[in-house]
Amino acid sequence: MPRSAVRSTRRRLPASGPSRPRRKPSVDREILRAWLPPAIGGAAFLLLYVLGNLDVIETPPALAFDALLLALIVLYFPMRYAYRLHSRGRMATVLLAIVWIAAVYGPVYRRIYPAARIATIDVTPESLPNPLPAAGHGPTLDLVIEGHLEPGVPGSTRAAHFRITFEDAEGRSQSHTGEFIETWERQAQGRKEGIDLLRARTATRVALDNPSNRDLTVTELVMRGRAERRLTLGIYPHTQLPLLVSIPIAGLLLLAAVAFDRSTAAGETAASLTIATAAALTCTFAFQSVASPQPTFRELFGATIVGALVGGPIGGLVAWSFKGRANALLGSGRRAS
Repeated sequence: MPRSAVRSTRRRLPASGPSRPRRKPSVDREILRAWLPPAIGGAAFLLLYVLGNLDVIETPPALAFDALLLALIVLYFPMRYAYRLHSRGRMATVLLAIVWIAAVYGPVYRRIYPAARIATIDVTPESLPNPLPAAGHGPTLDLVIEGHLEPGVPGSTRAAHFRITFEDAEGRSQSHTGEFIETWERQAQGRKEGIDLLRARTATRVALDNPSNRDLTVTELVMRGRAERRLTLGIYPHTQLPLLVSIPIAGLLLLAAVAFDRSTAAGETAASLTIATAAALTCTFAFQSVASPQPTFRELFGATIVGALVGGPIGGLVAWSFKGRANALLGSGRRAS
């Protein structure tokens, strides 16, 4: 064979070694489309948290927007499976998402922004009995009790305990107790340095029952500790739904989430709407029950942890129970046929 033929044959041989598989561009776009919205929401959440803690913007609006972003991120992951539904199913999913946001975020917003204050009065043991204007504002009121601790030197701890008793027009009485405290805590900054932080709790919020819907009367005030013998009472309308209404709403929302998971098979993934709904509702109940008159990011994070640790397992149990019941019904139907 001529030398030129041999050379041309060698040039046509393929290159040795295993070929590297190329990742399809559609896979990258799919991952980007799935994780870009929650990534943007998480970045906005952190930005508002930092600006709110630095007092660049006020805490209530930053907290309200962060709570909304948190609810939207939780709802986003299971709602991605709505594309598996037909057109009517997608319309029903949009309505479900609107109701979901209203049920989960509405109470949180009303807790951050309460209704307008009805009245503010100062109560002392010498002023008793002291009338409390509550007529015509419903069977339940929100009462903010503010104490006045005595001045102290930095580094000292001051605490006071109180007991206050109310009586309605029909003679029924109710008492509330609590504690006000200011203490300094040493927080380490590095290995040797540290700063002193003031932890203060000088106000609390309680629900005040008024079944007669008439004016109440303060009949007793007891103060013990390093505080003035005076309490400032702020009366607000109670805007949260009663438990007899909110619990059935939560149950119906869980049933709708179970139906969504079964229709889209989202329950077979980590993005179960049933688990997300139970966790979000538990977070909402925990947040609206905090005693702080003005919630902060600390209460939001605490409620989120409660929702994940308590509500998540509850949602998993609900999803598992309905899945087992559905499998039992399918099995009985096959045996009958």
